[in-house]
Amino acid sequence: APAAARRMSPTRLSGLARQALALHRDLLRAARAKPEQTRVAVCSQIRAEFERDRGLDPRDVMAIEHRIRSGRKKLALLRDPNVTNVVTR
Repeated sequence: APAAARRMSPTRLSGLARQALALHRDLLRAARAKPEQTRVAVCSQIRAEFERDRGLDPRDVMAIEHRIRSGRKKLALLRDPNVTNVVTR
């Protein structure tokens, strides 16, 4: 089962890629605490933004770091219990 072996082998990620992945997980976890009616919209917005940024050149460190900083600010907003939605771009 070579396909299963490929899925099991860990992929080496750069430091920035690990940060982006951790940020994605944290944003989705924070979205789970939001009201049901906005949770789906917030989660799809998070996924869409990460999918859009997937096409960034991995060598464009400044752009990636900017997106991570921006995401961390949105995470802080999303973790605030008084905030029900975070509008992006």
